[in-house]
Amino acid sequence: MAAAPRFDELALKYVLADKDETDQHQAIAEQAAQVIEESTNKRITVGQWVASVYRWMQSSGEDDLISRARALDFLAATLQILSRRDDTLNADQVKLLVTFFCSLFENDHKAGVTASAKALRHLIVTKHFQPSLGNDIIQGICKLGDDFKLQVPATRLEIYRLFWSLLEMPAVVSDLEHQHGNTGAFILDLLNLCRNERDPENLMMWFAILKSFLQDFNPSADVTSEIFKAFSAYFPISLRPSATPSTVTTDDLKVALRSCFSAHRRVAGLSIPFLVDKLDKVDQTVAVKVDILLTLDACLVKYDHPQQSVIPHADQIWGSLKYEVRNGEIQDIIKATLKVLCSLTKRLDGGNLQSFTDNAWRDLKEDISDSKYTAQAGRLLVAIVGATSQSFALLLPRALEHVKKTIKHNTSVLHKRHLIALMSSVVKLRLHLVSDQGLDRSQLEDRGLLLDDLFGDSLFHDLYLPFWEEHSASSSPIEYIGILRETMQGLGALVGQQSSGRTIRRLCSDSTCEKIFSLLAQPVIISPLKGPKYFDLVEEQVPEDLLDAGEEALRDAVPLYPPSFQYLLLQYLASIKDAYNLQTPAYDLGLQIRSVSGTLCALIHSGTLDPDTCWLNEAALVNTFLQGLQWMLSERADPKFLVVFIDAIHVTLKRTLKQASIWDASPKLTKESFCDLVRAFEARGVPQVDLNRPGRVEAFDCGEAGSKRPRRAYYLFIVRQLYRRFTTLTSALANPNEPSNEPTVVALSEDLDGSNVDLISRQDILLNQLGQFAASVVRSLSEDEQRALDLDSEAFSLFHSWNSDSGQKSKRLQAVSPANKFRTAPLSLGIIQGLWPGAIDTELHLSALNNLASVLVTDPMPCSEAARAAMDALLCVLSNKFDVKKNSAMMVQRLQTQQPLIVKTHDLISNHQVPGNADSKLRMFRSVLHYLAGDVARPLADVGQNPLLIFILGIAATDIMTGRQLAQNLGLVVAPRECLSDLNHAIRRKLCLGWFYHRNVVSYLDRCFPAPGVEEREAVNRAVGVFSILRHLDYNIYACDAARVVRIGIRSLSTFKVGVETESLLVVLLHVLEKDPSELREHLAALIQGVTAVYEMARNVADAAQFDPNAALNQGAPKYRSKASRISARDRDPIATRMYALRFFQKLMESEYDAHLLVPHRRGLLRPLATACGDSVREIRRTALKARQAWEGLG
Repeated sequence: MAAAPRFDELALKYVLADKDETDQHQAIAEQAAQVIEESTNKRITVGQWVASVYRWMQSSGEDDLISRARALDFLAATLQILSRRDDTLNADQVKLLVTFFCSLFENDHKAGVTASAKALRHLIVTKHFQPSLGNDIIQGICKLGDDFKLQVPATRLEIYRLFWSLLEMPAVVSDLEHQHGNTGAFILDLLNLCRNERDPENLMMWFAILKSFLQDFNPSADVTSEIFKAFSAYFPISLRPSATPSTVTTDDLKVALRSCFSAHRRVAGLSIPFLVDKLDKVDQTVAVKVDILLTLDACLVKYDHPQQSVIPHADQIWGSLKYEVRNGEIQDIIKATLKVLCSLTKRLDGGNLQSFTDNAWRDLKEDISDSKYTAQAGRLLVAIVGATSQSFALLLPRALEHVKKTIKHNTSVLHKRHLIALMSSVVKLRLHLVSDQGLDRSQLEDRGLLLDDLFGDSLFHDLYLPFWEEHSASSSPIEYIGILRETMQGLGALVGQQSSGRTIRRLCSDSTCEKIFSLLAQPVIISPLKGPKYFDLVEEQVPEDLLDAGEEALRDAVPLYPPSFQYLLLQYLASIKDAYNLQTPAYDLGLQIRSVSGTLCALIHSGTLDPDTCWLNEAALVNTFLQGLQWMLSERADPKFLVVFIDAIHVTLKRTLKQASIWDASPKLTKESFCDLVRAFEARGVPQVDLNRPGRVEAFDCGEAGSKRPRRAYYLFIVRQLYRRFTTLTSALANPNEPSNEPTVVALSEDLDGSNVDLISRQDILLNQLGQFAASVVRSLSEDEQRALDLDSEAFSLFHSWNSDSGQKSKRLQAVSPANKFRTAPLSLGIIQGLWPGAIDTELHLSALNNLASVLVTDPMPCSEAARAAMDALLCVLSNKFDVKKNSAMMVQRLQTQQPLIVKTHDLISNHQVPGNADSKLRMFRSVLHYLAGDVARPLADVGQNPLLIFILGIAATDIMTGRQLAQNLGLVVAPRECLSDLNHAIRRKLCLGWFYHRNVVSYLDRCFPAPGVEEREAVNRAVGVFSILRHLDYNIYACDAARVVRIGIRSLSTFKVGVETESLLVVLLHVLEKDPSELREHLAALIQGVTAVYEMARNVADAAQFDPNAALNQGAPKYRSKASRISARDRDPIATRMYALRFFQKLMESEYDAHLLVPHRRGLLRPLATACGDSVREIRRTALKARQAWEGLG
């Protein structure tokens, strides 16, 4: 008796608790459950527990309904806890509770439904729940009748979950089956109860329940029909927009409904005709048709006993679906249809399959003969014969013979194209079928299902070869491109055809395979290099479409016939030699060699090749390039041809580096291991350009060298021989007292010695490209490998030290060679920029850096312009990799290096010096900035540790004669450059640019305005220098000073020269506009006026730079082509300034400014924007048009 008040108290607390206090509800329910569990007389205790909610069961009104629902939820929550200990309640107590909660569906359908459903769901999992009670629960719920649809979706969802929980219990399912038999009375009751469901989440549960009815019960035909009507009424299903978000998507509903159609073969007779009838309706959308086809496919795949479920409907399905392909245009529908037909064919066998293929062939044969339907019939044919090997064997012989005859007696280009495309699809299909790992090869061989005798040499000689010869003649019409493209796809698959039996053999003979590759090589390799032209074309040697198709065919075919790659390489070399001897001035052979080389490079990394084969093909390709290079050298060819082969080797390397998994399996390199590998390379016949040994293309095999893939050593060996080929050791040039026969200086070999002045520029391009190739090789090595191979010293000996003693090397070869006006500098740069800082000897590093700095500030300039560019980059790299933090003594040496540069710069900038050649002065100043660029990338903690930087920034803008030009170049210090990238192991500190700005630029912002102690000239020069630097910095670095930068920019719009100065200014203003438009809001009028003036000046300069015909008629005047002869060549036709000005106007309209701020400037801008739409530069016209349209649309 003492427990009753306690349950009343707990129930009251539960009802009064806030509905969101789930933890409090849980605690109260646990207390009630604990009392029941600890009770010695559970029958009385359970009765008291249930009776604790009676006070709310007798009440009425809306508020009382809420309280009654919470009281009943108290019981459900208690049962949820008790269900975890499923032996607490005995069978009688469970039955009484089931009866109680079921009564609420009839007597309390407003407040008790949700709680009752929850309570029952917890009761049915208890240990003593009787399966027969499942029927009672269902009958109790069905008493809701029409009140069920009046329940809120959440309540209905609880009921669906209860149904689903019951159907998941085998014992309950068995009892329902026993009680109702195949009449399925309870199923009909549930169908009547739930027929109007529309909520997405509830539908997901309802579809699962309907699926269970079909799979787990054995309903009669009438009941099955009613179940089918229940779910088919929703088809096709979609999700309407709703204010209440749902986690269920339309696709979820489609899949759930589709599972009902495919649930069991007993609905096949209803589902398949229903879906086919839906498909035949003409008003269906694409999405609906695809849904129908996917549902039909699911039925065909999942129904068991196809004799009963699928075969009776096969002809009906074919009769309907063939038109979806025959007359269809939507690819999604066609693909889904073909998938259905493939699934249908897979479910047929024996006589049924024979009958189906006969029926299909009667339709397909007629369509294949009709050019209007050939392509569609081909797709249908491939879908059917590709389904199984049996269908392949039954239908393909007839189809193959018919296609051959139709091709021979046809003259229509389009019809031929579709027919050969069909043949190629069949050949590729068979290749796929043979490679299918799931096939029983013994069965295939015994029954001859894949028709080995039809897919070998006979198919090539009877069909493909005569067809190719007929359509590839140079006099053929251009329409034949499509025919040959489809033919090449079939040829590529034909070489890979294998027998289908236990013993695998290639169906095509080696001679046939070689002939096929000779045909494929014709448009891809031979014709691009030497002709003949394909078709009646004036400009193109090979149409691009045909070239792309040939490349694709070769990519597929080479892995299928490995010896083919060697054949292609031989064709490549032979074609180059023939083409070189026959080249005409109008034919760019170098470009064609580059293009074909790229194609061959793409072939070596086919996704179907294993890493070892990739390596062997790669080595063979590079050996071929070396042979081609050596042949060109023997012919004393123009350097532009030599560059092509070096670039091809480089491209091959870079492609391989992207595939790290196949890169290199060899051990770490040392000097000894490298020398051993070099001897192995030489023994195997790798070409050696430096020794004029052509070697062999196939220098490697699948043995040890192939499995190790020694790429690092191989490419370093190539770099070494190329360096040795194009350079040579010669006597010292600087010290005449040394014996002349002592090799102390590296000079260019006779191939590139500059004896022909007209070729020097192209020779310099070759040296630069060779250096970049070397950089890629060197940086792929680890720091330990670089150090072990002494690559730092090889940067100056250029690999000639291998034949000289180390004493000579260390004494004489510690700087860039001065021979040939320092033209070997790109080769030294290539090695140095790829080295790790720790791999460079300190003594050599310091010597090379000091020597290079001294040479670059020497006047007159001792080197060519091309060499100077490489030397500037080398100076930047050496300056950057001088890691002073690891050695305090290096800091002292660094400062000693800077002192001569400070002195020289002071002499250049000093106002008291007689000005020399301005260009020479500027070049030397730029070299100093390159040094600082490398130094600044690894900033030091103390700004005073860089006196050269302080000096440059302090007085560069004060030079009277060239201060402005010097300021224009200050951006070189922070400009991004490849040689300082992480890829080249540069020493870069995080936030180094921010450090540079705050330590070295901020202090000069105030000096960009005239003031006491700041002249107008200095203020302008300071502003030029500031914007030259800021254009290369991220906006976040100078965001805190943006207001000052904008004010400087507004003033500079009227003081800067049009060209590089205005370009830098506009770039910075664009950065501010894109990142923080509010900084410009107060200055829009001045900015728009100033930028407009800059654009108009730039346009005037461009107009003045046009050719002046009057000047050509003036015989006495100096020869010039421009009216603006006084304008610097760097600032002539300032395209970038015009582009950035127009982009600024465009970005103004894309910013967050209110319209009233921009409208006053609209009229003044439309005229210059209209003028800009007629600019001679296409990109400027495009930008101007966008900006004009935006401003015209401004209200």
